[in-house]
Amino acid sequence: MIAKIKQYSGEVSKEMKKVSWPTKQQLKESTIVVIVTCLLISAFVWVIDFLMTSFIQTIF
Repeated sequence: MIAKIKQYSGEVSKEMKKVSWPTKQQLKESTIVVIVTCLLISAFVWVIDFLMTSFIQTIF
């Protein structure tokens, strides 16, 4: 059991060295893109919800 854990840890360590980590600037840019996209989608859903609610209220 201990040997398998050591082997697993060694393999994980090797794989983590192969990972291409983003720079601080890339991380900032990606974060901004995600936040802006979330805001745009939220605004779109809010507008659709508002319009559908208004439409349904006028029917009833």
